[in-house]
Amino acid sequence: MPRPPATAELRRFALVTFVDSTGTSMYLTGAVVFFVKGLGLSPGFVGVGLTMAAAAGLTASLPAGRFADRVGPKRVMTVCYLVQAVLFASFPFMAGRAAFLAVVTCIALATTGVGPAKRVLLSDLAGQGSRVAASAYNRAVLNIGMGLGAAVAAGALAIGSRPAYDALMLGNAASFLVVVGLLRGIRVTWEHRSAVAEPLEKPPRGRTPLLQPRLVAAALSCGALYLSASVLDVGLALQITEKTDVPHWMIAALLLLNTILAVALQVRASRGSESIEGAAKANRRAGVALLGACVLFALTSHRAPLFASVLLVAAILALTAGELLSSAGSWGLSYGMAPAAQQGEYLAAFGIVSQGVQVAGPAMAALVVGVGPVAWIALGVAFCAVGLAAPLVTAGAQEVGV
Repeated sequence: MPRPPATAELRRFALVTFVDSTGTSMYLTGAVVFFVKGLGLSPGFVGVGLTMAAAAGLTASLPAGRFADRVGPKRVMTVCYLVQAVLFASFPFMAGRAAFLAVVTCIALATTGVGPAKRVLLSDLAGQGSRVAASAYNRAVLNIGMGLGAAVAAGALAIGSRPAYDALMLGNAASFLVVVGLLRGIRVTWEHRSAVAEPLEKPPRGRTPLLQPRLVAAALSCGALYLSASVLDVGLALQITEKTDVPHWMIAALLLLNTILAVALQVRASRGSESIEGAAKANRRAGVALLGACVLFALTSHRAPLFASVLLVAAILALTAGELLSSAGSWGLSYGMAPAAQQGEYLAAFGIVSQGVQVAGPAMAALVVGVGPVAWIALGVAFCAVGLAAPLVTAGAQEVGV
């Protein structure tokens, strides 16, 4: 585990991340089972409903970012967390498709609204020189919380009763109340930011972030590199089950390896990514690492189980390196290209574009595995091309954040 942040405020913020991620993981791990077995909904309807909710949730990002710029990120986070507490507490008492759609859509809106506000608050607490390192530390803490939440949910799923499923939903609701309590103890100097921190470069008057080509191009490249998450979440399991004779328990072992490496190395991998130039270099290295991972995945097809297992371990090492570097690059670019007075709006716009690319990730991973080694190589070349182009995409961009 990396060294904790130096300030009490950042340590409390990390605790917010831990509690939030633990509760969220409890929900995510058991959600589908709860919806199908607890609420009696069909798997197909649940899948379509969650997809619709996620799409609707993206619409909240930009308004939430603007609101965070105007009233402060802590207030936006508090409201969104309280809304989520009420919504998750309602799950055990819910019945019917209409109620399900309404609740999961509102949850998606509140969840998306937290995103830009949380990043603005972290930036305010850490300052320009430490916000990428602070983001990396919180990513490590998030991974720990996700692992703990999944373990708790596994126990509830093993029990397999309606009260156990309800407990997961109520536990997540309680986690949001705890988070609100922790937020109250964080002292924020946001009110003084606009008076003491002027951006080095003002954004073009009358233009939204989504109409600025360099910002959009940078966000697209970061989103493309982070398609590695779908390779991990979807491609790995499909490759092992469909293209190799490797025992299926290797899926869990390799995911655990990825989590351990992410916790241990994310902060170190983020060093040097505070500036736009450094972040672009991190993305360039990420592209090369992801090319290596895809080549190794391609080589696992129809190999002897032991040899394929060795190749899979090597592929996960390279994939994790790409994931950590591209995360650092994304943080550095998104913060570096956001003007001080409009951080929330710019971070939200950056997130909308990059997350929009990632929507195609699961289908892309399934297609690559289905086509075979040639598709793996093509994907790797695409990753490498995006990474190598990162310095060109950001050429001429100036640091405008606080």
